[in-house]
Amino acid sequence: MESYKLTHMMDNYIQYAGGYQKDNIDETDIKKAIKDIQLMDDEHGAFWVSVITDAENVIEVNKDLSLSVIFEEVETKYQAKSWEEVEELYNLLLLKRFADIEMKIK
Repeated sequence: MESYKLTHMMDNYIQYAGGYQKDNIDETDIKKAIKDIQLMDDEHGAFWVSVITDAENVIEVNKDLSLSVIFEEVETKYQAKSWEEVEELYNLLLLKRFADIEMKIK
């Protein structure tokens, strides 16, 4: 049986500073975006992922590994140490584990 994705409602999305956008993403889209951002010029070297619950929860990363984490309209700045750490934070975001992310970026 073919894998089935719910497409009736957007649960999350990814968007690149250069304009690319995709709804209902998974870990493979995160991995691709991390590879892509490393090849982009500085002006377009950013992407963000939003997970929609009662509010929009966003993590934006820039090519220099600086992050803006916005949960419930409160923004926290964070400097990641590696692309692996960025990937881990995005995977937690997709799982809606917001408290775990907040603990890691304090």
